[in-house]
Amino acid sequence: MTKLSKQRTPLWERCKGRCEVSGRPLDFDTFDMHHRRNKGMGGTSREDVDELWNLLALDPIVHNGGPESVHGRREWSEDRGYLVPKHVDEVVLWPVLLGGLLPQQHQRWVLLGGEGGYWAVPTRYMRDVRFAAAHPDG
Repeated sequence: MTKLSKQRTPLWERCKGRCEVSGRPLDFDTFDMHHRRNKGMGGTSREDVDELWNLLALDPIVHNGGPESVHGRREWSEDRGYLVPKHVDEVVLWPVLLGGLLPQQHQRWVLLGGEGGYWAVPTRYMRDVRFAAAHPDG
């Protein structure tokens, strides 16, 4: 069993059976495990590519369903943490907007935990958190 396949259950538990972007109910057997740092962006050679903080549980249509999907809207997805820009070294510190397709009152910024779970990031700190992730040496 690969590390990625071992992450399916912890990822399911973290998302509570809902797409982390749209909030739609998911099916355990068919939900997509999305890599925030794309494997095509050097991710395949990184040991941390399949860590929970680099994965999102997505509805397959939200993930790759055409021009309105996470992969179809790169800038939109980077702005919300669904994709991590190439210049960011510390993916674990790159926040994610949970429920980005939901009404604003149901959205929240979080950091993804390595053991599952979320850590809330107040909106007022977003600029500082993103700077720290993009510039780990100061």
